[in-house]
Amino acid sequence: MQEKCFLKNRSGFRISAIFSKPKDSKPDSVVIMCHGLDFSKDSKANIALDKIFVKHNIATFQIDFFGHGESQGNKSDANVAEFVDNVLQSIEYVKNFGYKNIGIYGASFGGIVSVIAASRNSDLKVMALKAAGMGHTARKMQQYKKDFDTKSWIKAGIKVKIPTLILHGTSDEKVEIECGEELSKSITTAEFRSYSGADHGFTKKEDFERMIHDISDFIIKHIR
Repeated sequence: MQEKCFLKNRSGFRISAIFSKPKDSKPDSVVIMCHGLDFSKDSKANIALDKIFVKHNIATFQIDFFGHGESQGNKSDANVAEFVDNVLQSIEYVKNFGYKNIGIYGASFGGIVSVIAASRNSDLKVMALKAAGMGHTARKMQQYKKDFDTKSWIKAGIKVKIPTLILHGTSDEKVEIECGEELSKSITTAEFRSYSGADHGFTKKEDFERMIHDISDFIIKHIR
């Protein structure tokens, strides 16, 4: 069962989300899903993961970041702090429905946001990241450059103590695999897996299917 819901950010803008809940189940486990920059909650990976999680009686909460998808706001006004706030609000939102076992999945830029949110919230039980980092275009943009220069998410990773899976392709054309390796070293509980020949979007069928399997399997194993 899917329902559309809306949060309000600090400035009163509407943040859109899809709450996908298994039928006939009591609140227990949920995964917050964070898309990459210039994408939305309707990404191919989100759709595939949602089906698996719901089948295993785990709800998903798929958000559109500020200025993305159906959420209000201008992308030019977006920044890392805004996206992190979107995630922290999402965590509080699902907690109000009784969900106690909360996991988080972040793709690309959403991986940066997930790490920082995890460093500031003690309710998360597990985290999985796909090609986490800041792409070549974003790292030059004024609203993101400071975070890239200071490696804010790498520093935040030191504070993360939950089971974490980090996946990265060796042929990632947007975020170098070294970024994923560096992040995995900052998170003492992280497991790093490289995908030989995989690009940023894991677009090859075999890479995509393996990525979906690895992420869902890891989260299901650790969320309860």
